[in-house]
Amino acid sequence: MIWLAWGLGGFSLLITLGFLLLSIWHFRKLRRAGADRAGKVSLILALRGDQPGLAALFAALAAQEFSARRLIIAVETEADPAMAQARALAGMLPFPLLCVIAGEAEATAQKCANLAAAMALIDQHDDTVVVMDGDIRPQSYWLGCLVGPVLDGRYDIVTGYRWLQPGGAGWMVQAIAWLDHAVALLPRLKGIGAIWGGSTAYSAAALRQLDLPRLYARQLVDDLSAGLKARALGLRILTRRALLVPLPSASRGFAFYRRQFQYGWHYQPSAPTIALGVTTLHALGILVLLVASISGHGLAQLCLAMILLLRLACLRCHMAVAEKIASPMTGAEIWRQVVMALLPVVSVPMLLAIILSSVAARRMRWRDIAYDIAGPEELSVAWRRRYDDKIG
Repeated sequence: MIWLAWGLGGFSLLITLGFLLLSIWHFRKLRRAGADRAGKVSLILALRGDQPGLAALFAALAAQEFSARRLIIAVETEADPAMAQARALAGMLPFPLLCVIAGEAEATAQKCANLAAAMALIDQHDDTVVVMDGDIRPQSYWLGCLVGPVLDGRYDIVTGYRWLQPGGAGWMVQAIAWLDHAVALLPRLKGIGAIWGGSTAYSAAALRQLDLPRLYARQLVDDLSAGLKARALGLRILTRRALLVPLPSASRGFAFYRRQFQYGWHYQPSAPTIALGVTTLHALGILVLLVASISGHGLAQLCLAMILLLRLACLRCHMAVAEKIASPMTGAEIWRQVVMALLPVVSVPMLLAIILSSVAARRMRWRDIAYDIAGPEELSVAWRRRYDDKIG
């Protein structure tokens, strides 16, 4: 039994060291690059409900070093407040804004329906199409970095990943940011087909092959379904290390991360299964070391101290990455992340609780719409908030 306990403690030490080494590797390989070739790029944005950060997004789009052809925004109904907000802010953009109404989705996620409606406007003039989320705050090099490998013909799809900015939010959001920073710096294995809907560029040829409007007729989520089909078609997918896109995370708590795992259980169950196994062993290892340390066991105290030092080194690497992607951490963020680094007894069990709570969850909520889920292509709307039909 004692060997099992020490094995778990050693596993926690090794997994922490592994995350540090992978973070350092990502940092050293991170290179910002723009687009070497010109091309016409349409941006697509699916929105629903009030968008308090839309002005900041439009300002970031206006500051891009690579200029887009147009922005296509898709909403559920004309009464959606996102429509009025977008039209009121259109003057901030140096390119045209087009708006499209998708209608209420019943057998697919509303975001998928919105994206499908927007893609109906793609024409022969578009060399590349970029799908993005409304809460990102892209750096000035973002669009060029995203579309460059597509425009020069090296890749069919280019994607990135989010970089959460927890600000001065509470401990739950801080813990989520700590966990997600570690995930953001993990290598993306070729052949998995993972893409992130927050920032993905598709070549015109890839879009024709994927036929996303048809695919999105019955889907729980947009990016995982598109990525799996792209992998099945053998399309070339690149995840760019430099495309860690800042995303304010004040509302990114327990429910947000559980939803990510819900998607995974339905589309790629092997990934959350591995995460569950690793996190369970890691949590048990931390618990064993903590109990032994409190009991005065010197070797356990040394091992736990090494884990804490490694976690602080991980944080230092996170800070360096944030600087390199033009999203430096504030003083408040740093000190709160220091607390998270020194409290694995909080962040690791919380991740385990998130994964476990997602295993059998059959209801999911996105933007004031609740879905009952039987499978990735089997869902129904259980409840939705409807906006007032009166305009003006």
